[in-house]
Amino acid sequence: MNEISPLAPAAQASTALPAALCNCTVLTWLQLEANRLPDVGTVVCELSCRLAAAGVPLHRTSVVLRTLHPTIAAAIYIWRAGAVEVETVPRTNSMVRSEAYNRSPIKRIADGDPGIRRRLADPACPRDFPVLDDLDKEGVTDYLALPMTFSDGARYAVSWATTAADGFTDAHLERIAALMPALAHVIEILSVRRIAQNVLETYVGRQTGPPILSGMITRGSRESIDAAIWYSDLRGFTALADRLPTEQVIEFLNDHFEVAVGAIERHGGEVLKFMGDSLLAIFPIKALGSEAEAAAAAIAAYREATSATHAINGQRRARGAPPIQFGGAFHLGEVSYGNIGAPDRLDFTVIGPAVNHAARIESQCRVIERQMLASASFAAVLPQALESLGFHALRGIREPQELFALPNGDRLSVPATAA
Repeated sequence: MNEISPLAPAAQASTALPAALCNCTVLTWLQLEANRLPDVGTVVCELSCRLAAAGVPLHRTSVVLRTLHPTIAAAIYIWRAGAVEVETVPRTNSMVRSEAYNRSPIKRIADGDPGIRRRLADPACPRDFPVLDDLDKEGVTDYLALPMTFSDGARYAVSWATTAADGFTDAHLERIAALMPALAHVIEILSVRRIAQNVLETYVGRQTGPPILSGMITRGSRESIDAAIWYSDLRGFTALADRLPTEQVIEFLNDHFEVAVGAIERHGGEVLKFMGDSLLAIFPIKALGSEAEAAAAAIAAYREATSATHAINGQRRARGAPPIQFGGAFHLGEVSYGNIGAPDRLDFTVIGPAVNHAARIESQCRVIERQMLASASFAAVLPQALESLGFHALRGIREPQELFALPNGDRLSVPATAA
């Protein structure tokens, strides 16, 4: 099990790997109980504390896992002696492609190395990884990295470090090595669970993902929510999509959605649907406290998105890209969202008269040449006063509806025909 290395015999004494020989109560806990803990960080913390209490002089434990997330490529869970929780350090895609990662023990383990040990207290110990210098400054005397292999063959790294004067003993190392198969099993269960949550939150939203994961997956299952409704649509997008290269169209959409979604989520809303260049979101009344608070949150998100769009447009104009402009409609009502489709191919979507009403209001933004419009029910609960624009006919709705706008003259700066 020793690491294959061209090092001289004296140096090899500082890099010898342990054999997995013993059992212990920590291993029993890991095999029988640890998989019921809520997440990887809790397992790493509990395991490290139990090992330390059992006499293994741990200073630091680190677990590195790849994840399936649009912005985070990997996460590092770090426990230090005396801590009651781990530090979780996210790593972006650019970070895992960096020179620092390529020169790390973690990369070597992922590439197939059976394990790496460096007894830093030994003068003959090689310092072949930059991280060893950082550990030396912490007083680490012995460092061990072992592979954690999942059932699909994916390899991840777990590292252990001590500041004990003589480093890890053979008995310490045997205990650690004996834990690795059970640790891999538990971490894989929790990691798969976290990946499933990431994927659902990415594609259906943070509030909608958990109900699906907990069993809301049959056709026809649904939930009704009273909410302030946001429905927005880009202006002039069809014409832009016809004349711009695909890459620029995608950039245009991403710039807009990044701003709008960020503002919505920061104010307690959730995006339920992207429909081409349109966006549907809700601000749940129950979660936000009242109708007035939900409406105020929606308008605050709209103001933030509008301000951020203005800033981005300055950058876009500077590089010759077309500016972004969108119309937004706000309504108050009940939405019903759930599974619709074929028995084994479903879409988690949102339906209901309130959604249709919001979409019809948004279409009037072009006609009235206003960037923002709201229904009477929304205006009635909003703490700030809106300007009435009179009654207007909405397609598919029998009676004319009174529409409202912010009293600041936020008129569209492009002609209604541009869309």
